Amino acid sequence: MTNKGDAWRALRPDAQAFDRIEIVTVPRLKMSRLSGDEWRISADAVFYRKGVEVHRESCRNVETACRFLAYWHAKAVDEGHGHFAGEDDVCDQEGCTALASVRADIVKDYCEAGHGTEPLRRSYRLFCEEHKYRGDCALDDADRNYIFSEYAT
Repeated sequence: MTNKGDAWRALRPDAQAFDRIEIVTVPRLKMSRLSGDEWRISADAVFYRKGVEVHRESCRNVETACRFLAYWHAKAVDEGHGHFAGEDDVCDQEGCTALASVRADIVKDYCEAGHGTEPLRRSYRLFCEEHKYRGDCALDDADRNYIFSEYAT
């Protein structure tokens, strides 16, 4: 959670450290007077959060990158590259990079068993116009658990 005035920015349920990971082929021209020139490839695993690259790992090829991906994910989180809280004035919906237009103050905190209690401190989440409708299925992240107000960035 991050503090903004009198309330704290809350994590979304099931928040993830990254919202996109790509494995890309990286071509490069190896030039040598001794053995000659040739094109070689490697692969990069690129980790993103809110459209911003936050971590990168490289290896021999795409197949090897697939094998290492879980390890690199854990390593990136351990090294502090993963981020689970809201960023700046950006929407808190996973994968969205739009600016927030709605502040959603949380009415109750819910435990994993589904029990709701009064929050120990005021907390909120931010959403853009597209993601301000939260639905009615979840307990914590549902329209009925928020008090919505306009948010100016």
